[in-house]
Amino acid sequence: MPLSSFTRAIARISLTLAATGAASLAALVAYSVFMRWALGKPPHWAEELPQLILVWTTLLAAIVCTRHRSHLNAGLLPLLVRSNRVRHLVGRVTDLLLLLMLLLLAKAGWDLAMVTMSQTTTALQIPAGIVYLAVPVSCVGMALMQLEHLFTRGETP
Repeated sequence: MPLSSFTRAIARISLTLAATGAASLAALVAYSVFMRWALGKPPHWAEELPQLILVWTTLLAAIVCTRHRSHLNAGLLPLLVRSNRVRHLVGRVTDLLLLLMLLLLAKAGWDLAMVTMSQTTTALQIPAGIVYLAVPVSCVGMALMQLEHLFTRGETP
């Protein structure tokens, strides 16, 4: 399977999971607010579960943003550098540095997740490392997207 097909599949899965997470988050928060204000009995997981879903949803969506190069940026490079060749070179160097940073962050996130797997969350009683596991999972996904950027000629996949 070529890299672009693989990254396209990863992005599609990430987007589906992120969209499901966003919809779930909206439903959970609405339910929690209703239970708290209408019935006076907030669920015991009212804060923890939405936070867990928010972290995972945000980081999974970042994989898709990385693939489409749609992260927020200042757009100053074209104003400062007129040469297309220099801008292309700066783009390649940036892609390489981002790839290296994402791999380092994935390693650090993995280490943190493994250290905290033996601890449990207060309300949900699940391993705390599950929250931190979103970091290496998303960083590896974003690193794959950066690899695709490095092997393409500057076009958006």
